[in-house]
Amino acid sequence: MGWRADGGLWLLVRGGGLFLSKGTGIVEDFEEALVQSRGFGILDVGYRSKDEAWAAGGSGVLLKTTKGGKTWVHDRAADNIPGNLYSVK
Repeated sequence: MGWRADGGLWLLVRGGGLFLSKGTGIVEDFEEALVQSRGFGILDVGYRSKDEAWAAGGSGVLLKTTKGGKTWVHDRAADNIPGNLYSVK
């Protein structure tokens, strides 16, 4: 769980699920984002701006959004890394 650039929250769940809060601040209402993690767990999310963010996870999964987290696309730059990506810096 962490903060988005717009002041909302993101929440990771097992199986590669990503949920975004429907508001800013501490809220209890979340919606699932469309993430194609291929079933591998996502371990961290990092926002560069309100629109651009990156997510990293198991088996070299690297995902990018340019729509504030609403939809994500698989970035193949890390496909040949035989390990997990634990953090977005």
